[in-house]
Amino acid sequence: MMKFLAIAVFVLWSVVASAEDASIVRLSQSDGSVEIRKSGAKDWKPAKEGDTLERGDRIATRDKSAALLSWTNGSMAKLYPNTEIELAGVSFDLEKKLEQTILDMVRGRMFVKAQVPEHLFADYRVRMGGLAMRAQGAEFALTFDPEKQTTMAWSILGRVVADSGTQILRIDEGSQATLQAGVIPGGTAVMDDKIKQSLTKVSRELGGSLLIDEVGAAAGGKFSLKIGGVISRRGNAPYKVNMKALPKGGSGKLKSVSWEFGDGESATTKEVEHTFTQGLYVVILRAEDDNGEKATAQTAISVEADCGC
Repeated sequence: MMKFLAIAVFVLWSVVASAEDASIVRLSQSDGSVEIRKSGAKDWKPAKEGDTLERGDRIATRDKSAALLSWTNGSMAKLYPNTEIELAGVSFDLEKKLEQTILDMVRGRMFVKAQVPEHLFADYRVRMGGLAMRAQGAEFALTFDPEKQTTMAWSILGRVVADSGTQILRIDEGSQATLQAGVIPGGTAVMDDKIKQSLTKVSRELGGSLLIDEVGAAAGGKFSLKIGGVISRRGNAPYKVNMKALPKGGSGKLKSVSWEFGDGESATTKEVEHTFTQGLYVVILRAEDDNGEKATAQTAISVEADCGC
């Protein structure tokens, strides 16, 4: 089976033209027999790379086949053989800077990179057998057996929330869980090492992640910054967030650092901890290296009464 290679889309805060619309979902790669059934149609037709999915469209992979779906704002979903899903919808709330994707999983196995650029937020949901798996920014895998109404979930990065409507189970990074509709979740377990290695390999093949802290490169080249250490950019009020300045290039050493948290508060240390009240905030990091080069990084934090995170 062909390797799935994709370039993660990194969008700077200043590039907001496409951010005001919901993502377009495309079949970016296919291998073998992949079919699509448009909303309202009865017949399946062969799918081709570049096809777009709209609300109500279904896509299915057959024996020894696979597909990769890509969202223009950064998310990806790899479908393994004998998997069928329906795109229930993609919407964007401009006021909250929140993109919501809802997929209905009919059967099969999939790997998801639920991620958007740092100036947007994600609410990524996969529904199956009376359960909904929610991620606001995570990398995870799911299998769904419609006959047994059983779901297995693995999170390799970030947190996935399983919601049965009455019970919620949080599956944190490095954990796995088995779930069944109508049955109270029994908790999570540490992910099997072989499964973790396999999923990590898939993640790397799909390209870089917007969720991983990049280790500062050796001195040299253009000086740039990234805000790291943030486990989740959405949370319930009051929300305590840890952040750190991650330099790249330049002299390799930071001469000065300044933070603005968007609520009138500031700090001047490389690593910070800040508590936000309810609201939407733009955090700005500015730094200067020993060579006098300056750089800026930004990220957004959303604090809600109950984000379901």
